[in-house]
Amino acid sequence: MKPMSSRPALSAAKANKHASTQVSKISYSVSGREIQRDHVLTEQPLQIRLCWQHSQQTKLQQQVFSITMRTPGDDKALIIGLMLAEGIISQYQQLESVCAELDESEPEHTDSQAMANQWQVKLKAGIIPELKSLERFQVTYSSCGLCGTTSLKSLEMKNPPSLSQQKHWLSFDRICQMPDSMRAVQAQFIQTGGSHAAALFDQQGKIIDLKEDIGRHNALDKLFGASLTQGNISGTAVCVLVSGRISFEIVQKTVMAGVGVLIAVGAPSALAILAAKRFDLTLIGFVKNSGFNLYHGDWRLLPELSVSR
Repeated sequence: MKPMSSRPALSAAKANKHASTQVSKISYSVSGREIQRDHVLTEQPLQIRLCWQHSQQTKLQQQVFSITMRTPGDDKALIIGLMLAEGIISQYQQLESVCAELDESEPEHTDSQAMANQWQVKLKAGIIPELKSLERFQVTYSSCGLCGTTSLKSLEMKNPPSLSQQKHWLSFDRICQMPDSMRAVQAQFIQTGGSHAAALFDQQGKIIDLKEDIGRHNALDKLFGASLTQGNISGTAVCVLVSGRISFEIVQKTVMAGVGVLIAVGAPSALAILAAKRFDLTLIGFVKNSGFNLYHGDWRLLPELSVSR
């Protein structure tokens, strides 16, 4: 793998015009009240239709895989990341196509795809999804990626990749600097104040990529979907930082992407900690510029910070 230290620093991108909506508001303060214009995050449904066939000669089968609420933008990356997290695919090459389902009257250009709320995923012939794993995908709301879950058993990971076993590479200072580094390039958050973010960092503490969405699980799917397409994360010493708390689902997505370090500005759940221990994921919460809490995996930190190895 090419050394990541040569990557240029990520700068704040121009906010996606479809990601926010202008509204009017009344701002109250000790000075009085004032009618103002403001930007709020857009929330739209995204339907994902999954298609597969046993061979090129057999009939194409299809089923609605998910209907989720999300912020429009990076939809293809979100979909690929979700396929990875749920064990439908493990490699980008297992996908035949991922495309927006547009009305015949709509021209096929970038702007139409950015506004499309229906997408189709076609797997390569012979890649057959586990139908039982599709049972839980009812309507999934942006604040909770697992609201349609039928049972905890349906969330069991399927053949997760091996995480990097490299020891003693993560420093205290770099961990504490990550939240400020991420906030500085959150274009949607700067504009609206309402988006979650997920950022991938290299060993030097530089941001490789960042994605935003109204749902933190969507932001993570977008990040890992883009990274899978580029083929640059699994099994390497990188870490991911998420805004908000750490649920079991966030741990699952991180492990399925092959990332060995998960950091959050919020708290982890008890189930998230158990999952991190099971897969030897370094789990860090409540990170700020003055410190953090580590719940498992201190052996990836520099020796002076490690107590177990």
